[in-house]
Amino acid sequence: MSKIDERMAGLSPGRHRAPRRPGLGEIALDLTAQDPDREVIRDGERRLTRGDMLDMALRLGGAFERMGLTPGAPIAFQLPNWWEAAVINLACALFGYRIVPLLPIYRKAELQVILPACGVEAIFLPPASDKVDHPAIVAALDTPPAHVVNVRGDAPGAARFDNLIAGPPAKSRLPDSRDAKIVIFTSGSTGRPKGVIHTHDSLDAVVRNTAGFWSLGAEDVMYVPSPIGHIGGSIYAFEFPWITGCRTVLEDRWEPARAVARIDAEGATFMAGATPFLTGLLDAAGQAGSDLPSLRRFVCGGASVPPELVRRALAAWPRSVVSRAYGSTEVPLACPGIRDRASAEAHAETDGEMALDIMLDEGEICVRGPQMFVGYLDPEDDAGAFTQDGFFRMGDLGRFVDDRFIVITGRKKDIIIRKGENISPLEIENALLAHPLVDQVAIVGAPDPERGEMVVAFVVARDGFDFAAMTDHLLAAGFARQKFPERLERLEALPMNAVGKVQKPDLRAKAAALVAKA
Repeated sequence: MSKIDERMAGLSPGRHRAPRRPGLGEIALDLTAQDPDREVIRDGERRLTRGDMLDMALRLGGAFERMGLTPGAPIAFQLPNWWEAAVINLACALFGYRIVPLLPIYRKAELQVILPACGVEAIFLPPASDKVDHPAIVAALDTPPAHVVNVRGDAPGAARFDNLIAGPPAKSRLPDSRDAKIVIFTSGSTGRPKGVIHTHDSLDAVVRNTAGFWSLGAEDVMYVPSPIGHIGGSIYAFEFPWITGCRTVLEDRWEPARAVARIDAEGATFMAGATPFLTGLLDAAGQAGSDLPSLRRFVCGGASVPPELVRRALAAWPRSVVSRAYGSTEVPLACPGIRDRASAEAHAETDGEMALDIMLDEGEICVRGPQMFVGYLDPEDDAGAFTQDGFFRMGDLGRFVDDRFIVITGRKKDIIIRKGENISPLEIENALLAHPLVDQVAIVGAPDPERGEMVVAFVVARDGFDFAAMTDHLLAAGFARQKFPERLERLEALPMNAVGKVQKPDLRAKAAALVAKA
């Protein structure tokens, strides 16, 4: 029994044992039989139909069986937004394997926690580049996965994706839709990554509920630059095109000018992204003289989104509904935006309309619905995460507006959101405290128009500890660059209250003032 199976067996049956529904694999088989030539995904010049994807997924499933992978085995991939990842996901849905998407920014520090925690048996990696050598990082882990597959390249001792999908196909082995489909990791206030388990059914509910809210269907084209290692990007790339019939356009690098050209060329109707995506797209569209005539919806979330930015986009793109959205890895798209332009203009300061059962518990936002995850991989992480009646505690503070919209007023959990990704201050603090010259450290976020939040380190340290020393230390510890503080501030002492707790609100205010002044 895999670690994921052990966890699923220990979960409360009422939390995830709803009546069985068709899973993604069954949906793909049925739709391909109806219309095999329907296009699903575009990746650059590569265009994949339903027939293309199903054929490769069945062949990949056959390769998995020949590799000795048994049903339920966790299969990871650390890939850019490439079509190969969509085929891996479909193969896993057809044969009952679980996917573990990994952000490309992850390095040794994250992988040596995540891969053993899931019991990952196979991992798909891109070839080494001048920036990072993912195969070398995985090979240097204490317990690397048994099977390493290289995508779009060669690596010593690794199989090739091209060879795997060239072999004979196998007959699909469909899982129960109530079973775990994905384990995706998010940073938490515990200082270590937390594995979030979603079932086939919970992801199906995300897509169907949200597609209904957005009125999204077979005529739509989704432009997806959000990373597939993130819950949002994975759902847009893997689930939406099969369940709604829309077409997905993958983008493996974010370049605003390129995005404008592709949206216009492909007739993209939908895009989602964090604040930097909206800012960059807005500026680039203006420079290109395009009002993005095909785009009818942009949802922005994952970081602080200024209302004036939303209003500016609404004015620039007259055929698009632009709004903030709210959710988490645990409950994606709890507030999927705002339905229409008039409401979006009138409520640009809100974080969207409530699409699930939402309540406030002493100001904390609590959410319940079919698209909620079933639990964390580590049972200890479930402690305190749910109310007695099954609501998930989002960790954010908020208030209702007109009984229909919600506004996030603060954060109960100590998390920094940088470029749409959660960063645990405690994780960075623990790493820096291991430096021999550091006596005390506090990590906080400061508002930043490009990143959403900037990571600021306040330290009490001895001579010799400077920005370069901090960066070198985190680099040696194997941390993702995403987590490196952009500012280092030395203090004689950290502000403390009467019981010795660091006063982070004071430091956040100080950091915000320093960043604003700079």
